[in-house]
Amino acid sequence: MQKTKNPLIFIIENSVVYKDLIVGYLQSKKYTNVKVYQKGEDCMKDLHLKPDLIVLDYLSVSMTGLELMVKVKKEHPNVDFIFLSGQNDLEVAVQIMKVGAADYIVKNDKAPQRLVKSIEGLSQTARHEKQTKGFRIGVIGFFVLLFLVIMIIIFVSFFLGYEF
Repeated sequence: MQKTKNPLIFIIENSVVYKDLIVGYLQSKKYTNVKVYQKGEDCMKDLHLKPDLIVLDYLSVSMTGLELMVKVKKEHPNVDFIFLSGQNDLEVAVQIMKVGAADYIVKNDKAPQRLVKSIEGLSQTARHEKQTKGFRIGVIGFFVLLFLVIMIIIFVSFFLGYEF
């Protein structure tokens, strides 16, 4: 997930009632940057908006959620996927997670809460990765600067004839 504050979330859900439930719950938890689609093809037309997360069902009208994830990940590898599905099939869940989904949540009365927890977990992971990257850059920068200072000292001592 690229943006940890108010990430752009695409939701693909063909059930109007369930879509309203999920969107309403996300908005109540301050996730307001949400776009909703009924079909994966519609979502793919808006990938230029660079979503941080796509929430989708395994079974869809024209293609499975797995097929959609594979297509999107080829061109947009930084997009995270959470499957929110009525399929309570362990084999499907394992297969999806192996391909790169962040989570697989079975639709039930606790699904909206689990979805928010999963999104928060992705945000935390993204923040941690950014901190780690910043630390690495800082350490590398320090050693590059140290190397330059040593080289300048050697260069100055060589041309000015100082001996150590």
